Amino acid sequence: MLLYFVVFAILWMPVTLQSVKKRSFLAKPSCDDRISNIEFVAEHQAPSRHSCAAMCDINCGCFGFNSLVKKCRIHRSCVFVNMISTEDGWRYYQISAPPDCHGVMETGERTSGLYVIDPFGGRQQPATVYCDMETDDGGWTAIQRRLRGTMKFDKTWTEFKNGFGDPPNAYWIGNDVIHHLTNRQPHFLYVLFKLNNGSIFHQKYENFSIGDESTNYTLHLGGPNTGNLGDSMISNPLPTDNVNGTSFSTVDRDNDQLSGHCSTSYKGGWWFNACSNAFLNGPWPPEYWKEPWVPTITTVSNIAEVRMMIKPT
Repeated sequence: MLLYFVVFAILWMPVTLQSVKKRSFLAKPSCDDRISNIEFVAEHQAPSRHSCAAMCDINCGCFGFNSLVKKCRIHRSCVFVNMISTEDGWRYYQISAPPDCHGVMETGERTSGLYVIDPFGGRQQPATVYCDMETDDGGWTAIQRRLRGTMKFDKTWTEFKNGFGDPPNAYWIGNDVIHHLTNRQPHFLYVLFKLNNGSIFHQKYENFSIGDESTNYTLHLGGPNTGNLGDSMISNPLPTDNVNGTSFSTVDRDNDQLSGHCSTSYKGGWWFNACSNAFLNGPWPPEYWKEPWVPTITTVSNIAEVRMMIKPT
């Protein structure tokens, strides 16, 4: 079975259920020993309630597991008044997803991988994301991840606003999600490049957030920054190369400070000034990816993975 993430205008590609880690859930005893086809999605054989929970995709608000017959029933919602028939053995559970990977880690998870988070609460816009549970004490939410060069990031304003991609390989979580998470409390930003030879370069910023859409998702980046990648975002010799305080631009929305159009020229959405010395969303070869991280990363053919991650400070 495939886990499909399709929310509003977000287009996430399929994710195998086996690749997504177990999810948190809360018991709904009012619905026990009952059954209904209202708001019903599917029924499967399942050896345990945890395997049943893993079958609960983005359309699933709750699930029922019957240990007597080893069956799992997926529902969009479980409301007591809708559970009109009785059948022994059924126990129902409400899916409860943390708002970010830091919250996932607080549930006891310690393995890096794909998890479902609920950044807005109330299952308004759940997302499947990569959680790094090992780097720098773990709990990092990957807001951008690129493992393969097949997906282009020359997307529209709406696509960057809502998010796009294939979580196991390449995705952008969505500017609305980034704004919501980083404006609740201060966040670190962790930029990571992994090269084909296994070398890893990173830079950690201590104060990261972006504004909402009315500000064109203005970037706020400050505080001390450390790492072996070097700072190419806020401490460049030329002020026009620094991106702190800049608006987000896409191929159909030019918000940079240049007379031209950086996003079109660089072929990807980003926070551009008079373009940038740090740009993580360029096209992989054979196309030319301009200035991924000057001067440390200039040879794009050596890049195996790029990641932007955030975590509450």
